[in-house]
Amino acid sequence: MVTSNRMSETISERLLAAIRRDIVLGDLAPGSRLRVDELSKRYGTSHIPVREALLQLAGERLVRLEPHKGAVLRTVTPKFVADIHDTRAAIESLLIRRATEKITSAELEDLERLCEAHAAAATTGNDITLSETNKAFHRHIAQVADNPEASYILDQGWDLVISLRHRFAQTPERIADIVRQHRSIVAAVRARDIDQAVRAVQEHCDSARDDLLARM
Repeated sequence: MVTSNRMSETISERLLAAIRRDIVLGDLAPGSRLRVDELSKRYGTSHIPVREALLQLAGERLVRLEPHKGAVLRTVTPKFVADIHDTRAAIESLLIRRATEKITSAELEDLERLCEAHAAAATTGNDITLSETNKAFHRHIAQVADNPEASYILDQGWDLVISLRHRFAQTPERIADIVRQHRSIVAAVRARDIDQAVRAVQEHCDSARDDLLARM
């Protein structure tokens, strides 16, 4: 029984990761209807793990479960983009403040390494690696801050924003700005300058919001 449950969990986890990846790549468009039978064929699995994945995504508000229609991938509107970035700025400001106060030397080294890993990814032209290294950088700050509830809220709806960024490709200039902003955040944390760290995060979130809204 344990083995069977573990196998079922693994299938569901893999399916959830695959659907998220397709959202990130824009292969599942915002507003599209996600039918259980079509997803089962697409991902080569039975209906049960598909339903489990859709329930998980609905809990994260990535999809809506509508009566008689099933699951619909959330439509990203300009207001949603502005709201999610403004919310992100408030939460990230809280996290960077706490992280700057308590970060250890080892954690700072990891933050610097993740920052430079993202900078290196920016030169490859690989959007997936760029997204993953960007997320790793921000998640490390959240882990150092040690506020799981804030981190959970921060993650809500973010895969859809990433999907939109892929659809409206970031310019090399914008990517260079992100690298610079990450380094500014790291420099402020290294200096234990809480106010500057908060300002750097606010600039980072505001410019991300404005850039995406301008390209929608």
